[in-house]
Parts: sequence; structure tokens; C-alpha cells
Amino acid sequence: MMRTWMTMLTLLLICVGSTFAQEAGRVSSQSTARPIPTVKPPSPLSESDKAAAAPLPAAAAETPGAVANSAWRNPNEAIKTASAYSSDATATPMTSAPRSEALPPSGSLLKVKSGLNELPHDQGQVWRDYDITPYTLRVTSTSKPEQAIIDWILRETGTDVWFSEPLGMLHADKNTLRVYHTPEMQQIVRDVVEDFVESQAEVKTLGLRLVTVKSPNWRRLAYRMMQPVSVKTPGIEAWLLSKENAAILLDSLRKRSDYKEHQAANLLIHNGQSSAVSMLKPQTFMRSVRATAAWPGYELQSDQIEAGFSLEVSPLLAPDDKTIDAVLKCSVDQIEKFVNVDIDVPTATGGTQTIQVQIPQMVSWRLHERFRWPSDQVLLISCGVVAQPDMGVSTAASFPLSLSLPSGPARADGLMFVEYLGPAKSKPGQPAITPDAAAIDNRGRY
Repeated sequence: MMRTWMTMLTLLLICVGSTFAQEAGRVSSQSTARPIPTVKPPSPLSESDKAAAAPLPAAAAETPGAVANSAWRNPNEAIKTASAYSSDATATPMTSAPRSEALPPSGSLLKVKSGLNELPHDQGQVWRDYDITPYTLRVTSTSKPEQAIIDWILRETGTDVWFSEPLGMLHADKNTLRVYHTPEMQQIVRDVVEDFVESQAEVKTLGLRLVTVKSPNWRRLAYRMMQPVSVKTPGIEAWLLSKENAAILLDSLRKRSDYKEHQAANLLIHNGQSSAVSMLKPQTFMRSVRATAAWPGYELQSDQIEAGFSLEVSPLLAPDDKTIDAVLKCSVDQIEKFVNVDIDVPTATGGTQTIQVQIPQMVSWRLHERFRWPSDQVLLISCGVVAQPDMGVSTAASFPLSLSLPSGPARADGLMFVEYLGPAKSKPGQPAITPDAAAIDNRGRY
């Protein structure tokens, strides 16, 4: 009996094993019969696709989501850059890693990296903060009185020392002047700032007088009472005179028939600030012509030239008022004549018309110098034989030719007297009557 049961169990196991073998063979035959798909190589990427498929920044690649998604991507699928993620409204901001700097455009050679945690001091640079409120709080002629302090520092040190080795920095607001440089440069800055702070923006009186003399032979008798001063501008001469000799020279010049006075003013200026006087006369002329589609087929373009002279002065006196340091800028522009040019322009009817435009013929001279002299003396500057400041266009064409009048404007020796007249009657901090300080052009002031 036992043997019969063992024989039946053996037959059952053999039947089950053959069934599993048949099923396995059927599955194997089905899998081998299915065709294998052909994988085509990816098509070449365009420039836009290459830019889109660029690798992500290192900071973005370190995020947890980037690790899971970096296993495999379709080569033809565009990958979002950092800018695309930042502009996506549904994206979650990445807070687990610090923000990285913006990458330069593709193909750029510019490399940007984070700076140092501290300023370099390999040549002994030190940081100094200067309190300039005793000066800036008392200046009422300009909204940025601290700019004058920066200007005078740059005039004293030059501009190159702040943009070359060693590393330096110069910054000012209305309360503090911040300087980072070597101790030697800090001492120069300190001397300049002391002149401003100690004066407490006291209002100074400066006398300016601009005259012309047609003949430069006035020097013949004046040389013996003048002391020459070195000048860097070619063609410009300067001398120092005592106030008594200056009065004598000016009186002798007034007796000449070719003497003419153009400007005489006593300027009230906060110490270190700038003030300007000018006598300009606008001259309008037809500069060019431009063709248009509307009637009459052209458009005249006018322009304007301001002829005359302008004078800007910036004085800085020592705390004891014994020495004056001043920067003078003077410019004279004179129109000799307008040269007429005929231009043929098409009209709306298909023809042509002659239009006359004007080309200005000008003569100008410039003075931009810095002088330092004792305040008890008078500075006299000669600009040479130049165009007279207030002469306009020649009117010789309106007279008969037999009069033989000159065809151009007259020339004369331009003279400028600069004299310190002492503190103004107003107390420190009171407003000074000065020309519009906002109209002063600060370009090229050093």
C-alpha cells in the first residue's frame, strides 16, 4: 500500500514539472519572436538646443532633486537653465544651497569670481574716516558740498594714485569722508581736509577783473614791478604784483585808448567751493537740411552757438588766510563769420531746390590753471593776443568797401586780475550770493 502511494506521488511531480517546462518554452519563444526596435542616432543639435542642453551650475547640481534626475535624459529634450527655473511660476525656490553668481553669456571670455573677504594691505594701506560735518553743514550754495573736498584731494594727489597700485579708495557723503590708502597718502588727504574743516565754510570775497588791451606793449613799463609765475599752458603768462603796484598798473591801462573792461565782480564764495560768471550771447544759424516725404520735401535744421566768455574760479584758503590756492577756468568763443554753402535738395514735386546752410567759423581760447600765491598780492594772468570776448560777427560787409574796414573781429591781449579781498561780512554758515552753482560743468575740473 505504501509503495502504491509513493508511485502515484512520483507520477504527479513528473506531470507538474513538464507543465512548467512547456510554459517556460512558450514565453521564451514569444520573447524571441518579437522584433528588436532599431535605435536611431540623435540628430545634430542646433545652437539654441546646445545652449539649452548646457550643464546646470554647480550650486543647482548639488540639490537633492538634481541627483535623481541626472541618471538619463533624452538628448533631444531641452534642459532648463538656472534662468528658466527662476522664471517658472510653479518652480519651488532652491533654499538648500547658496545662490551662485550669474554665468557669463555663452562664448564670453569674461570670468567673474567672488572677491576677497578683506581689503588688500600689502603696502601698508590703512582705513580712515574723516568727519567733515563742520564744513558741509554750513555750505548753502550747493546740494553736494562734499564734492568740493573730493575735487581738491584729487587735485592735490592726482587721479592715478586712486586707480593703480596700491589699491586705494576715496568716498564721501555729507557727513564722512572715507579713505583707504597708504599712511603717506592719508597725510596729504588730512592736510586738505583740515583746510576745509578749520574754515567752517567761511564766505570769502574774491575780486575778478577781465580786461583787454589791443597792443601787448603795456609790458614795456610794467615788467619792473611784476614777479613772474610759472604756467603750464602754452601761450599763457602770469605775474604777482603787490596791491599797490596792481592799482598803479590798472590805472595806467585805463588811460589807454585800446583798453576795454569786460567783467569786474566781487564774488562771495564758500571756501573751497566753485563760482562762475559768464557773458554769453546766443547765435542761431541754419546748420543743415534734411529730405522729408512731406511737403515741401525738405526740413531745415537750426542750431545755436553761445558766443562770449565764461569764467569759473574755485579758491581754497589756508586756515590763517595767508595763502590762497585757486583753480581758474576761462573760455572765450567768438564767431568770426558764417560761411554759406548752397545745397540742392529734391522737392515733393520731383524737382530740386537750392537751400543755403551756414558753417560757423570760430576762434576760441581756453585757460585752465591752478595757482598758489600769498593772499596779500594780486595775480595777473595774460592769455596772449586772442579774440575779444564780446565781439560778434563782423559787420564789415554792410559798409562801403572804400572804407577798408577789417573783415574779421579784432584781437587783443586778454588780462585777468585776481585778488583776495578778505572774509565776507556775512558770518560762517550764512548763505553767500553766488551764481547758480548747479550750472557749473564739473567735467575736466582737475
